Parts: sequence; structure tokens; C-alpha cells
Amino acid sequence: IVYGKHHWLEKLPPAFGGGDMIETVSFEHSTYAQPPHKFEAGTPNIAGIIGLGAAIQYLQQFDMADIQQHEQQLLNRANEWLARTDQLQLIGSSLHKVPVISLYCEDVHPHDLSTLLDYEGIAIRAGHHCTMPLMQRFQVPATVRVSMSFYNTLDEVDLFFEKLKQVRLQFR
Repeated sequence: IVYGKHHWLEKLPPAFGGGDMIETVSFEHSTYAQPPHKFEAGTPNIAGIIGLGAAIQYLQQFDMADIQQHEQQLLNRANEWLARTDQLQLIGSSLHKVPVISLYCEDVHPHDLSTLLDYEGIAIRAGHHCTMPLMQRFQVPATVRVSMSFYNTLDEVDLFFEKLKQVRLQFR
């Protein structure tokens, strides 16, 4: 979903050209449709719209305060694990944070960690995460990013850190 104030959307040029985003066309001059239509070139993302609707319907069965509390518990558990080890460097912290953590481990490259944890059934991301200047600032080649949400359990957080410990032992 893209949201913008109408007066800014009027000034912003479209990123793509295609059907339904043009008002008039000639060899000399073209005009765009009014927002939001001028940003909707080509066939609409119907599958995405239906999927978004289904996701919203699914989430409406939960109390958002309960989800937020559970996600805070997941983050707290991860932080407890991190406090017990000095081999992992947490990259980024904030008082108001969602349960997403980026880690760096000096003795194992993040891509190796990610691959070996994948073999254990644990899906994480490894790389620059579109923050190459930040990685340079912290002098790390890349990080692993662990994203937790309301569908994760405290046991899964524990499993991640146990498997992470096992993987790291393979590199000693």
C-alpha cells in the first residue's frame, strides 16, 4: 500500500507508464490521470489486493494489544539470550522496537550462519539489508536478521539461539 497526501501526489510524476494512467496522449503532449490513477499503470495487482484483504481479515480476529504484548515477550527473550553471550554483536537498539534483530558474529560469516540455520529449518536473512553505509559505519561485512512476529513462540526463539550456538561451534 502506498499512501500520500493528494497535493503531493499531484506534483509527483508517475514511475511507470501504461494503461489507465494516461488522461490524454498526442505526439506533442500527454497528460496523466488524477491520483491515484496516474500511479496505477497496467493491470492492477489483483492477487495482491485479494491477499491484502485476506491478511486484514485474518488479523481482525486478534486483539492488537495482545499481539504487541506477545511480540514484546519474543523480543525480551531474544535480548535475554543476547545478554548471556559476548560473541554476538547486536546491531541497532531502540526503546521502542519491533521484534526484529540484526546480529553480527565475528567468527562466522552471516551467509554461512544463514545457510546452516536453513538446514535446521530456521529461516533468517543475511546480507546488507539495503543498509550498506550502515554496515560500513559498524565495520561489519553483513548481518543476520531475525524477524519474529505474533505467530512465533518463545520456544522458537530458544530453538534459534540453541541452533545458532551449535552452528557457531562448527567453526571453532
